[in-house]
Amino acid sequence: MFDIQAACELREKYEHFRILVIGRANAGKTTLLKRVCNTDEDPCIYNEKKNLLEPTLGVDIIFVQSRLSNTDDQRGIHDINRPFVFRSNPQFIFHDSPGFETGDESQLEKVQEFIKERARAPNVDEQLHAIWSFSWLIFHFVALTRDQRRFCFTPNKARFLLDVEKKFFNEERSSNVPIIAVFTKFDDFIVQVYDTNLDYETNRKNAETLLKELQVPLFGYRFPPAGKAGVRLESMQDDNGDHQQQVKLLIEKTAESLDDLALKKLFVSVQRSNLELCIEYAVKYTRVLDHQLSVEELVQESVLWFRHAYAS
Repeated sequence: MFDIQAACELREKYEHFRILVIGRANAGKTTLLKRVCNTDEDPCIYNEKKNLLEPTLGVDIIFVQSRLSNTDDQRGIHDINRPFVFRSNPQFIFHDSPGFETGDESQLEKVQEFIKERARAPNVDEQLHAIWSFSWLIFHFVALTRDQRRFCFTPNKARFLLDVEKKFFNEERSSNVPIIAVFTKFDDFIVQVYDTNLDYETNRKNAETLLKELQVPLFGYRFPPAGKAGVRLESMQDDNGDHQQQVKLLIEKTAESLDDLALKKLFVSVQRSNLELCIEYAVKYTRVLDHQLSVEELVQESVLWFRHAYAS
């Protein structure tokens, strides 16, 4: 049965949930993280002494990193060991990796070493709790037909994952940290596979079907992302869109992937995007335990699923 005492002690002692975000530049990482933390402000970065610095003027994570290192690499400089937060929710600590877009195995080695080091950390606050792996839905295309009126393309499915990415999901990692697959810019993907002979709704359904097909190999590897499908995002930059509903789906997916009850409680109580999730888990787990705990203990247990709640 669940170790309720350990879960309660961790919730009262620790307040930070640490996430590694993996993905190439322009994959929409910064936009999503701002939505998760409900802010328009730039992130604040910790320096080598773990002191929190003021927000930098860079509009993207990679630009913040570049300014700190005084370099001008077109892809930006991602320092995976330099954590950053958003002041709107500093309980989320993020680390950024450029992913494996260059196909360079040195990037894979850096990510694997980071995961290994965090797994060895004795303090829960220093450990890595989840990984969000971003995939920007852009492919190399093979032209089928072409005339003056329309183009018809089919994505090269073989290039959906690079060899180094396949290696990442096929090799055993030194930690069982769950990986959530995040597919960004689905709206752009619809445009890429759009058939002008069909209406928008049909094109959208076709794009959804194609994305499902493209995910099959990814979830067939030895150490695949959590669940049976990734989280699909679109139009996250649109302030009038349903971005918060999409963020809720990512939060729910991440919570589901956490096997440790204490970490699940920590994550659900730290996030601020999905109050319904707090209520759902509080009800779910108090129902499981209602014959084992006193009324006072049940109240304490349920309250700890909510932010700023400390039972004593």
